[in-house]
Amino acid sequence: MNVLVFRLSAMGDVAMSAVVLRAFSEQHPSFRIFLLTNKLFNPLFAEIPNITLVNPEFKNKHKNIFGLYKLFKELQKEVKPDIIIDIHDVLRTKIIRFFFRMNRTDTVKINKGRREKKQLTRKKNKRFKQLKHSTQRYADTFNKAGLSLTLNKFYTLNFDITEQSASLLEGKEKNIGIAPFAKHLQKQYPLNLTEELIRLLTENNYKIFIFGGGEKEKEIAENFEKKYKNTISVIGKFTLKDEIALINKLDVMITPDSGNMHLAALTSVNIIAIWGATHPFAGFTPYVPAEKNHIIQNNNLDCRPCSVFGNKKCYKKTLECLYSVKPTEILKICKKITG
Repeated sequence: MNVLVFRLSAMGDVAMSAVVLRAFSEQHPSFRIFLLTNKLFNPLFAEIPNITLVNPEFKNKHKNIFGLYKLFKELQKEVKPDIIIDIHDVLRTKIIRFFFRMNRTDTVKINKGRREKKQLTRKKNKRFKQLKHSTQRYADTFNKAGLSLTLNKFYTLNFDITEQSASLLEGKEKNIGIAPFAKHLQKQYPLNLTEELIRLLTENNYKIFIFGGGEKEKEIAENFEKKYKNTISVIGKFTLKDEIALINKLDVMITPDSGNMHLAALTSVNIIAIWGATHPFAGFTPYVPAEKNHIIQNNNLDCRPCSVFGNKKCYKKTLECLYSVKPTEILKICKKITG
C-alpha cells in the first residue's frame, strides 16, 4: 500500500511528525510512505526506512490553484497513493485533498481539537486541562484511516558529528545550548534576560552555544559571542543535520516553545523549556521521556495561556509570563541537571 502523508510546516510540527512516521514505518514495514513536506526538513526523516520525501515548489511551478492541480497530477502519476493522510489540514492540503477525492482516492484529515484549544486559551473561564499531544493527534489520524498505529517509543536521530563541531566541544566545561528566539515575541525569551542568563552561565564555567535562524538573530547572537567568554553562535554556520548532531552532544538545551525545542526532542539532550504565552496543556511539549523535559513557567497568571501558538499580542502589554522567568531559576535547573 502507498500512503501519502501531508505535513508541510512548521519546523516543530514536522519534527513531531518524524516520531509518528518512524513508528508507522516500524509497525508497517511492507507499506510505502510518501511524505509531502518542505525540502528544508528532509534530514528529520533520514533514518526512517521505506519513506520517500516529496518536496513541492510552492514559489514556482506549484504556486496558486493551477500549480496545486499540477502537483496533484504529479503525485497521482508518481506516487499512485492508495490513501491520503493529511496531518496538516491547511488551505493548500485541503485543495490537494479535494482533487484526490474527485479522483476517488480515500483521504483522512487530522482533528486539531480547535474547540478545546479555544476553551483553554480564551480570556475568561478557561477550561484548564491537559489536551491530547500533537503526536497522538497524528497517530489518531492514521488509526481513523484504518491503519493501526501505536506510539510506544521515543525517536532519536543519530547523526555523526563533524570534526568542526567536535572541536567546539573540546574542554572541561559543560556544554549548554540556548535557542531564545521564536517566531512570535509572546514565546521568545526576552533578549535582556537571555544576555543575563548567558553571563550567569559563563561565570559558572559553562560553554554556551546559541542557536536560531535569520540575519537579525545571527547579528544578536554574534554580539553575545563577542561580549562573553566561552560563547559561540552557530547560527548560519551549520546545516540542519549538523545542528542536530551538535545538539545531541550537549548537556542541556534551553529553549522556549519553538521549533528548536522540537529539534532538540529528536536528540538525547536534556531540555529546559521556557513557556510564556503558550502552555504545555495545548499538547506541544517536546516528545521526550519525562526526566528529559524540564518545564519552567509562571503558574500564577490567570491570563495564561492566551493563545495556542503565541501569535496574539499580550493584552496586558507586559509579557509578564516571560519576564517573570528569571535567569537564576534557569541556572539552578542547569546546575541540577549537570551535577
